[in-house]
Amino acid sequence: MDVLQMTRRRHGELVVVSLAGEVDADNVSKVRECLDEAVETHGPRLVVDLSRLTFIDTTGLGVLVRQLASLRDRDGTMALVAPDGQVLRRLRRTNLAPLFPIYDTLSQALA
Repeated sequence: MDVLQMTRRRHGELVVVSLAGEVDADNVSKVRECLDEAVETHGPRLVVDLSRLTFIDTTGLGVLVRQLASLRDRDGTMALVAPDGQVLRRLRRTNLAPLFPIYDTLSQALA
């Protein structure tokens, strides 16, 4: 799956944005808009489910880091769901993993 799919849903005080497919320079602006709209609509507590993402490049990682910084400025939170795979390896290789709470499953992130 290389076409990006995005969904948003509310779970209590949290908003969950799920991404599936690939995030790269061609579609990263759509991801940024989706995350911004989710926070504007539902508040500053965000979970981004990357479990169905097959690829993320540095522009996508940059969007996640900027969103985290923006949320922290608003006393918000952001957690990632990234089970073992390419996305988690990329987060670790770029030394970004320590910035985020990272969970193996969505249910763990929502607990």
